Amino acid sequence: MAKVDKYDMPDDLYYTTDHAWVKIEGQQVRVGVTDFMQQLAGNITFVRVPRAGKDFEAGKTLCSMQSGKWAGKITMPIAGKVVDANKDLASAPKPLNDDPYGQGWIAVIEPTNMADVQANLLYGDKAIAFLKEEIAKHPQ
Repeated sequence: MAKVDKYDMPDDLYYTTDHAWVKIEGQQVRVGVTDFMQQLAGNITFVRVPRAGKDFEAGKTLCSMQSGKWAGKITMPIAGKVVDANKDLASAPKPLNDDPYGQGWIAVIEPTNMADVQANLLYGDKAIAFLKEEIAKHPQ
């Protein structure tokens, strides 16, 4: 796992420019928020998770969330169908802060085109460079 400044950044994940992570799991992907996002937001108190079975276009709102100092959204990283959602987060969003890369996952998606993951998302050095730029914009 890479550590960029004080933020964890697992090496095997893809990343979006709205601070979501994407993990390839066979023909599906799991999505959640990054360590940077959860630290910037603070204690997340509310999340609206997507409904399983719903089709989304890339860029549409996947979920919305808020903390005491922030409200925002995570957009759909790629086109596809939500096949599972972490419904437990709606009543207990604490895993988004405590375990963003594990129990804090948001949704499992069956992509319309799996090649879009690698073509459209940040990975490796590009993801690290992007995070460094974001850290410079939002010093904590």
